[in-house]
Amino acid sequence: MTPLLSLHQHPLIHPEAWATIESVGVGATVLLNIDTGPGSGMDPTWATATQRLMRAGVDMLGYVDLAYGARAIEQVRAELGRWAGYPIKGIFFDQAPTSPYSIGPVAVAVRAARRIGFDTLLVNPGRPADSIYRGLGAVLCTYEGTWDEYRGGELEGVRHGDAHLVYSVPPGQIRAAHELMRGRGARFGLATTEACMHPVYA
Repeated sequence: MTPLLSLHQHPLIHPEAWATIESVGVGATVLLNIDTGPGSGMDPTWATATQRLMRAGVDMLGYVDLAYGARAIEQVRAELGRWAGYPIKGIFFDQAPTSPYSIGPVAVAVRAARRIGFDTLLVNPGRPADSIYRGLGAVLCTYEGTWDEYRGGELEGVRHGDAHLVYSVPPGQIRAAHELMRGRGARFGLATTEACMHPVYA
């Protein structure tokens, strides 16, 4: 299981967060979120900070919001293009739909990311989606919720190899959360003390 680390703090305002991840180095996979995505253009501060992480051996994924398939594909493509300016290896597509009738925009987004050269793609509906989504060839995030909910029982519709996103984990139980994710066959797992995927940016 590959642990995911969320990184949305600005490098100049929270250098300690970046330094901590840089010290981890190889084996860390970081979910980058500049401003609900890559922002409106290349940020030189983020570019320099991400280059340092790359040199330390940290893998990075860029955040793209699909708005449950409602966003125009032109906007999604533009954000993918902006992420291509950073040294990242893949994309985390958040707020994906689950209906088979809504897969079109997700499939187009995944193909666009692959054409750019991103090789690690996560699609997050936050719960089990129609089985047609497994044909996209991306890792599906089929659980998104709190630690109390996650450890409370079996997860219906979640398969080995999926990704799990777990919030509100007490600091002393992060390791236990990772162990439970491994036991449930997660390919990627985010265990965070934060309450959600959409932080207040600072």
